[in-house]
Amino acid sequence: MIPRVLLLLCLCSSLAPLAAQEHFEGKPLRRVAFLPEEQPLPRADLLRNLDLHFDEPFNAREVSVAMKRLYLTGRFEDIVVEVEADGDGVALTFKTTPSWFVGRVAVAGVPEPPNPGQLANATQLNLGTPFVSRNVDQAVANLKETLKSNGLYRAKIFPEFQADPPYEQIHIRFDVTPGERAKFAAPVISGDLLRSESKLIRTTRWRGWLGFGGYTDFTSSRAQRGIERLRQLYREKEHLTSRISLEKLDYDPATNRVTPVVSLEKGPVVEIRPDGVKFSQRKLRQLVPVYQELAVDRTLLVEGARNIEQYLQIQGYFNASAEFEIGDVENNVQSILYTIDRGERSKLVDLAFEGNKYFDDDTLRERLYTRTASFLQFRHGRVSEDLLKKDREAIASLYRSNGFRDVEVSHKIDDAFGGKQNQRGVRIIVKEGPQWFVSAMELEGVNLQFYEYIRSLMQSNPGQPYSDVSVAADRDAILNYYYNTGYPEASLEFSVKPGSAANRVAIRFTVNEGPRLFVRTIVLSGLEATHRKLIDTRISLKPGDPLSLTALTESQRELYDLGIFARVDAVIQNPDGKERNKHLLFDMEEAKRYAFDFGFGAALGQIGGGGSSGFQNPSGTTGFSPRVSLGISRTNLFGIGHTASVSTRFSNIQERAVISYLAPQFQGNPNWNLNISGVFDQARDVNTYTAQRLEGSVQLAQRFSKATTLQYRLAFRRVAVRDIRIDPALIPLYSQPVRVGTAGLSHIFDRRDDPAATSRGLFNTIDISLATKVLASQATFARVAWKNATYHRVARQTVLARSLTFGWISGMGKTSTPEDIPLPERLFGGGANSHRGFPENQAGPRDLVTGFPLGGNATLFNSVELRFPLLGENLGGVLFHDMGNIYRSVSDISFAYSQPVAKTPFCGYGTCGPDYRFNYMVQALGFGIRYRTPIGPVRLDLSFTPNSPRFRGLEGTYDEIIAGKGRTAEQRISRFQFHFSIGQTF
Repeated sequence: MIPRVLLLLCLCSSLAPLAAQEHFEGKPLRRVAFLPEEQPLPRADLLRNLDLHFDEPFNAREVSVAMKRLYLTGRFEDIVVEVEADGDGVALTFKTTPSWFVGRVAVAGVPEPPNPGQLANATQLNLGTPFVSRNVDQAVANLKETLKSNGLYRAKIFPEFQADPPYEQIHIRFDVTPGERAKFAAPVISGDLLRSESKLIRTTRWRGWLGFGGYTDFTSSRAQRGIERLRQLYREKEHLTSRISLEKLDYDPATNRVTPVVSLEKGPVVEIRPDGVKFSQRKLRQLVPVYQELAVDRTLLVEGARNIEQYLQIQGYFNASAEFEIGDVENNVQSILYTIDRGERSKLVDLAFEGNKYFDDDTLRERLYTRTASFLQFRHGRVSEDLLKKDREAIASLYRSNGFRDVEVSHKIDDAFGGKQNQRGVRIIVKEGPQWFVSAMELEGVNLQFYEYIRSLMQSNPGQPYSDVSVAADRDAILNYYYNTGYPEASLEFSVKPGSAANRVAIRFTVNEGPRLFVRTIVLSGLEATHRKLIDTRISLKPGDPLSLTALTESQRELYDLGIFARVDAVIQNPDGKERNKHLLFDMEEAKRYAFDFGFGAALGQIGGGGSSGFQNPSGTTGFSPRVSLGISRTNLFGIGHTASVSTRFSNIQERAVISYLAPQFQGNPNWNLNISGVFDQARDVNTYTAQRLEGSVQLAQRFSKATTLQYRLAFRRVAVRDIRIDPALIPLYSQPVRVGTAGLSHIFDRRDDPAATSRGLFNTIDISLATKVLASQATFARVAWKNATYHRVARQTVLARSLTFGWISGMGKTSTPEDIPLPERLFGGGANSHRGFPENQAGPRDLVTGFPLGGNATLFNSVELRFPLLGENLGGVLFHDMGNIYRSVSDISFAYSQPVAKTPFCGYGTCGPDYRFNYMVQALGFGIRYRTPIGPVRLDLSFTPNSPRFRGLEGTYDEIIAGKGRTAEQRISRFQFHFSIGQTF
């Protein structure tokens, strides 16, 4: 209101010269000038706003209206008009004082907390709004309060201003001398103490760890968290109506300490008891909201009774009822008794529809919460009065959106369906009524150049069903189109009248387009290390374009997607000003350039251990492998949004270091990503050997759509193995290091609804690579890997998932054999993520002498899972079947169930025995448990493999084998396997 009054006063004072120049009335207007010559708006825009016509008679009132239009642009703080003779006419000189606007606001010198974003927000100086000097004083006051709430009571604030005349901006920087952060002092606690004062202070955690090290730094959030911990303590002791309050915070400038004054009122112990049904204390706390609200309120108790009824109804007690009674307070105990009658348990066996003609039963059933009984999900069905009410509303809404304005939906419950007690049937009755249609539709006020396109956006066309939903959708579609083409003030009204026939309506849409706005300039601020070119390529709006709010938001999103900004503000300068061309302001805060990562994990299972000297246990032993990871990354390298990182992983089965360079949105194209990496890896996850890999690669990824990505790759590596546990005669051959150079192509098609917890969709990948002498490769071979997975929802929370994996390696020489492929390049499989009937990497061919796995040149795995809820929302179950194997070559792939044995026995090291072969299909059946966590499901899988492989293995040390003293024994991979890991199998 104040700016409007000031405007009127200014306007009146500026018109005074006009009143004194009445003798100029009627003379032609010859010239219009502006002082100073540099104006906030281009001269063409100024004249367009004035709307004064040269050589036409001068009129003082028209000039006053023109001045008002200039004021409404928001670009001028003061305007004075001088009138003088110009030959036989009149000349006008507009003397203006420009308005200034808030530019970048920064607060420097403050250690976190608070962070820079919180401080900038505390100033309440919004980017692009008019600059008013008194608002700076309020900003300083706001900052002081924010700093005090974070313990910085001694802070001093010095605002600095920097003018940006080309864009009429004032950049404001608040330099802060923070002083020492205050610390907590011993709190003053009064009232009902459940524990000793020292233990209550320890509960608040206002002192150091376990009470040592003195009091911690003060922040208001830390103070509130301490109070909440006290409330939690009293709540756990059943004092649900306790009053724990932070009365005040006393600051002592002499000691720079803050003393919290805490008042404790415990109130009576609230004892809530169910009668008639046993509930665990945890479930009771979930159902009765008194525990959450910390108040014994009749409304909350009624809600608790309703929650109990609904819970029991969903368990199959469809006639359950609950009532409560509040007892008197005796011996400081407030008793509340819920009397529960759950009635007979029954099963919902039938859910039918009656009267529905327009929609079939399946279409209606998809929208229902009510469910009939099923073995895997709802053993007694799911139905209650509240759920049926929601179902009726959902069906009615569906009909109304398709033109059935008078639809009525009701239901009937049969308590003895089919003449059997404890079986229920629900019949939903639909009275559709007549269907209403649009007989005529008029669209008024639309620019002819937009008319046809807007008509194509609309649903409420003649002959189409009429509904309020369609009309609302049409309204949103029209306004969104206008907002996105530069008409931010567009508005729309519609009216509906009876049509020319029964059950027909005529609709009229009237559009008020308002003025069209355009982009004047793109103004950037806050860039320190980032190159402007990187920003320009991400902003889709250019000077002269219609001002699209959607494009503005999309540009802001693309800048965030670069991952180098902590904050991006994208606003229109002078948003309320009536000017045709607008400055767009992008103010950015660059994120921290260095990030450090630390992680700890572990693996549990039969995880190999290829570094030991013995040849026992070729199928692996159960072990525990702790894992530590460290990483550092540097973002926005060279100011172009690239990232360089180093990550390491250490465990007793792997040492790994990766150096990578990532160029996202390569060359400004959002669909291209470039990744260059170097890897050193030493792993013992295959029980046969210890592998060492040194690799460099470059990969270019191209995204064609949200679902489809292509990856082009060149890789050069040196692979070597040691500690090989195979026939000693073959060790010299396989222990030679090999140089491999490959070119590869990957196609990824991902239509899953949620990669972390997929319920429906398709995932398909195929990878083709070629190792050739052209790339200086000592081994030449081609590799193909294909994986196809589908997901089908068979019930609301039950998913049928399947995955098929095929791999093939083939030597390129004319006389090449499968044994020519280096050991580390072969295919290995089995374990938690491929075939759960095997320990990790234990599938496929084995050395005939030692029994250790050799890998193969072909793989075929198929997995099927039925995923279903097991207990509550977080615990799920899985029934699975895995089948497949690793094969010596693609021609050896077999679907045989039984393991083949060669006719001629194998003899070696003084003994003979069956010569087992491995080209058959290993089957595994199992059950798994999934516990949902924020980082993915934690899973435990238990499997049984009736046809697990047999093999012959050696016993003894390496020296004993060389001396011919090794012993052979028939062994078998255990039929029972367990796997513990994180994430879904596929």
